[in-house]
Amino acid sequence: MWIPDSIYRKLPAIYAAAGLALIPAFGRNGPSVVSAVLLMGAGGLTALWRFKHRQAPEQPALTPKQEWEQRRAKRDQTLPTQ
Repeated sequence: MWIPDSIYRKLPAIYAAAGLALIPAFGRNGPSVVSAVLLMGAGGLTALWRFKHRQAPEQPALTPKQEWEQRRAKRDQTLPTQ
């Protein structure tokens, strides 16, 4: 499914606004409050996931081969030589 970029960027705010609009539209009954909370939660989670996804990784992930070589070098340094 394709969504225009202008709408895609505003989705978290749209979710939250729709959640807030449910309460005055349908009153404070159980289903409308639950739906409002879920929509606001979806907006919050979407914003959080986008924020985390755009952050640079703290350190590059090692491949299994690189990790093995790193452990081997560390082990060779700590073992006594004969």
